[in-house]
Amino acid sequence: MTDIPELVEVSAAGLTITFDGGHGVDPKDDVLLIAKDGIEGWYDFPDDKTVMSERGQGDGAHDVWQSDFLYSARVITLHFVVSAHDRIGIVRLLNDVRRVCAHRRVKFRLKDATHDCYVTGRAVLASNGQYGTDGWLEDNTLTVTCERPEILSTNSHDGEARAATIQSGGLSYGSGNAGLAYPLSYGVVSGGATLCRLPNDGTSRAYPTFTINGDWPSGVSLYLNCEGRRTELRYDSAIHFGTPVLLDTRTRTATLGGVDVSKHLSARGWRTIPAGKALTVLLGTAGSGWVSCSSHDTYM
Repeated sequence: MTDIPELVEVSAAGLTITFDGGHGVDPKDDVLLIAKDGIEGWYDFPDDKTVMSERGQGDGAHDVWQSDFLYSARVITLHFVVSAHDRIGIVRLLNDVRRVCAHRRVKFRLKDATHDCYVTGRAVLASNGQYGTDGWLEDNTLTVTCERPEILSTNSHDGEARAATIQSGGLSYGSGNAGLAYPLSYGVVSGGATLCRLPNDGTSRAYPTFTINGDWPSGVSLYLNCEGRRTELRYDSAIHFGTPVLLDTRTRTATLGGVDVSKHLSARGWRTIPAGKALTVLLGTAGSGWVSCSSHDTYM
């Protein structure tokens, strides 16, 4: 039995390195191992940066609303060992770490029991640089600074909100009023729209994203419902097939091909998903398109 996590994966630009917890490692292999000191900053809260205002009279400070509780960036430190059969193996493994981390934003994934989550940030390697006894180089650290302190589940909650379909028409007597035109249509018919449900089984509020796909000449309205409160997100510019628009709740922006087009948002009813709750999404504009919705269980 061990208190060391199962593994850590650090990846960027299609490259991945694995730090193993020692579960079933083949002694014939050169490997990176999680050290006995483990990982700092993963299960901790980041530092509190909530601003308080001291009372001019009386004890303490003025009350702070829960929505104003704020945390600093998260800093994670991985202690690891380089286990190799010779100096060549040690240098090769250290260079693998440097190659993945240098000048790149990395994804730091940790698997621990049923916990499989990740953060993103910039990484700094510190190695003692010694030869190492029998190919065993200890006292190495990889420090990842994450501007976004939230830890996200590796598996996301995904779904689609589809629009109601419209068949336009009405009774028509054909050209020159020659008689009823067939097939008969008795006005506008709307098919049922579909709801998308996004749960959050984490411990902190989640920030969903919405990707609007399809052809929408006049834009799109999304209706978001959580805990009995309904808000609207409205994008007022045309959207065409092949050029989806991404709505990001955390940044509160709309982007098209990586370009900020938030100026076209006429209703900004952004909603986060509280821990243990769920958000439902309804595509409120009739048409033939859909919205791809995604969120992660989120931990602080």
